[in-house]
Amino acid sequence: MKTRLTHTPSPEDLEEIKTELRNFNSNFIHRPTLRELGVFVEDENGKKQAGIVAETVGKWMYIQMLWVDESLRGKDVGTQLITEAEEEAKARGCRYSLVDTFSFQARPFYERMGYNVQMALEDYIDDSRAPEDAPSTHTRFFLTKSL
Repeated sequence: MKTRLTHTPSPEDLEEIKTELRNFNSNFIHRPTLRELGVFVEDENGKKQAGIVAETVGKWMYIQMLWVDESLRGKDVGTQLITEAEEEAKARGCRYSLVDTFSFQARPFYERMGYNVQMALEDYIDDSRAPEDAPSTHTRFFLTKSL
């Protein structure tokens, strides 16, 4: 037996590990059906101005990304995106939603939408604006909501 460290795992490396993990998991759960989900706001030319990208699996929706162009912020566009994604997740049988966000991002927004912090990873990543002699870091928050 030997180990091999790589900074660039190949697609084959990743697929082999994923396959073996799924084989093990199949002894305990049915193969989950992961389904992608996207809701977008586009201008008349089809250029994206906002969007949410998520996936649903089992009884959970995981919000991977939510972005709203600065020109649309404060106009309830994010609220509309979350609401539409949550409605679709419920239609797919989801009962819960998960999102993660950094301390400089949208934690208050998600809390207004009914999400609650479940875990915080402090000292997660350096703040690029901090002077070298005064290090500062950001926290990563994981929030959930019952749909």
